[in-house]
Amino acid sequence: MLTAVVIINLLISGVCFYIAAKVWKIRRTIARLEMRIAAMERRSSNVLSNSPSFLAKRQQGALQLRRRYQQLELQLQQVQQLLGLLGLGRTLWRRRARPLR
Repeated sequence: MLTAVVIINLLISGVCFYIAAKVWKIRRTIARLEMRIAAMERRSSNVLSNSPSFLAKRQQGALQLRRRYQQLELQLQQVQQLLGLLGLGRTLWRRRARPLR
């Protein structure tokens, strides 16, 4: 009878040691994941803390580009009008230079 109790106790303790080893391994894995998550959080926090000023600078640059583009469009329209007038003047000059019949 004593042998049976000892064997049952050994089996129970073996199962408990097995479970403890698995729990210890899971705990180690969770600790590593926690460290990785904390590192990613620090990195993302650093990036996001700098992003408002970065985005403000980029928005200002985009606004300046839009203004410059509008100025260039206006200049392009003026040049097109000038070229149109030059073409009209050339056409009129040819008609005037051509002898009448």
